[in-house]
Amino acid sequence: MLLYLHGFASGPSSKKAQALAARFAAIGVHLEIPDLTPGENGFEASSPSSMLAVAERLLAAAAPPHAIIGSSLGGYLAAVAAARDPSIERLVLMAPAVRLFERWDRRLTDGEREQWRARGLEVEHFASGRRRRLGWQFHEDARGWPAFPEVRVPTLCIAGRRDDTVPFDDVAEFVARTPTARLVPVDDGHELVASLDVIFAEARAFLAPFTGVR
Repeated sequence: MLLYLHGFASGPSSKKAQALAARFAAIGVHLEIPDLTPGENGFEASSPSSMLAVAERLLAAAAPPHAIIGSSLGGYLAAVAAARDPSIERLVLMAPAVRLFERWDRRLTDGEREQWRARGLEVEHFASGRRRRLGWQFHEDARGWPAFPEVRVPTLCIAGRRDDTVPFDDVAEFVARTPTARLVPVDDGHELVASLDVIFAEARAFLAPFTGVR
């Protein structure tokens, strides 16, 4: 299975997901794109663990081997999954959200933490096009996951030098810690939508041993 994991507050309809799915379909490769926060209140009740569980159930139900393309939080979760599951052979990580808990926590004041705990954190939910309140369980769960997952499989990382969400230097540090990883810098921000041609070309070549399509 070639699996795509979307980012925070996103979903299967994201521009990157659909663009890559269409391009892979054109060369005969199916890209599976699940909703990692399914259900009416799936986003509000979500956590890194719950999102990872959706992905891992799909992987367990499909015949190995597997490869994953992940964007932002989905990229981070793909790295966590690969550290746990030997059936995952390759990763393509776009601006993977390493240092997940640390990055969120250092932005919060004590008052903001209490407000999130009491009322939820209101954020723009891009997939539904409306504001939604994320429960405190997301932050509490994120605390238990590693800043830099230990990945041992071939990994392609693509990161924007102008990313103001996940700093480029954080992704570069993950790659420096991961001997099997290669970093492709692009002149782009976090969404990487201006770099889709580069992303697809790099991903197609990198995944050729898995897909059988060059």
